[in-house]
Amino acid sequence: MREVLADHLAASGLPPDAGDSDPFAVVRIFYLPYPIPNTRARKRAVRIHDLNHLVTGYKTDRVGELEISAWELASGGCRDYVAAWVLDLAGLLGGLMVAPRRTVRAFLAGRNQQNLYRFEYDELLALTMADARRRASEPLPSRMRRVPAGLHLGAFIVLSLPAAAAMAIAWYALVPAWLLNRAFRHDRVPAKLSA
Repeated sequence: MREVLADHLAASGLPPDAGDSDPFAVVRIFYLPYPIPNTRARKRAVRIHDLNHLVTGYKTDRVGELEISAWELASGGCRDYVAAWVLDLAGLLGGLMVAPRRTVRAFLAGRNQQNLYRFEYDELLALTMADARRRASEPLPSRMRRVPAGLHLGAFIVLSLPAAAAMAIAWYALVPAWLLNRAFRHDRVPAKLSA
């Protein structure tokens, strides 16, 4: 998995550290930048999230991110990864607006699988891709699978409303912080001293 992840990051145009060193991760929502502070919680979640992309085949483009949000919620949720919960709930709502069929299809697929949030990151990196896919393809033993799919999805839609509202409000503070950070991060070349 370690080698496959490195190839995936390079093919997606991401740095080898998946952007861990950047203060913000920026996603585009309807062509507007949405800067997400690269907190410790987000860094922790995105590691597993990237592996979920690998085992599912969902792309890292706009619709692929919305699909995997729905899949992660349906395939066991995000355990104690708070950042993943918020982003996935908002992503589910966005997916239902932008690509409803694909989002619902991903949610339904997730109900019969399990995501990798329940496993240790280093343990996952040591697996082969086939073994990681095998783990993800096994259904998670859960009472939620007995709940009708429409009710299951509806519950997550209700939960997604406050998450999306909070993210919309936060945008007004995050964009100025991101722009200021960009303005002050530019490496300034020191002026050469004349001899």
